[in-house]
Amino acid sequence: MSTETKKLLIIATFAEENPDKATLPFVVGNTALAMGNEVTIMLQSSGVFLATKGYANHVQAAGFPPLAELMATYKEAEGKLLVCSPCLQARKIGAEQLVEGAQIVAGATLIAELMESAKALTY
Repeated sequence: MSTETKKLLIIATFAEENPDKATLPFVVGNTALAMGNEVTIMLQSSGVFLATKGYANHVQAAGFPPLAELMATYKEAEGKLLVCSPCLQARKIGAEQLVEGAQIVAGATLIAELMESAKALTY
């Protein structure tokens, strides 16, 4: 197995309407970070709600740790969290409502992240 650091992009498009698909990006992201890889999670569509303060406190997928715990671990491990600007605007979510470390970006940043990544997953 190679010890070279790889970059993984995970696109998350779900929130509380599908707790499994809201949680799995952070499960996989934390695993990849623990293996020494770089990880970026991009929140799009209703997934942007995951970046709002306190939202993850009430999302729990069966068989997994609470989402808030997974997100805290992800942040501590220096995973990058990007949030879709047009998706935020459509849901009337302001920057002041976002968790610390969330970066608001648009399409060009997503494409740049995708092109730099070894692999990409979508949930």
